[in-house]
Amino acid sequence: MPKLNCPDCGREIGMHELQAKTTAQSGGFSTRYRCPFCRTDVENVAEHLA
Repeated sequence: MPKLNCPDCGREIGMHELQAKTTAQSGGFSTRYRCPFCRTDVENVAEHLA
């Protein structure tokens, strides 16, 4: 299972552990991901894959 490193606290997070929030916008949808440990938003998930 893919994991990523939090850019703020450096902990390894499983993709299933990420907190996701999707909101509707005029041009579609926007999804934000957050570290469950330190609550930092992870901007580009693909950039931080371990």
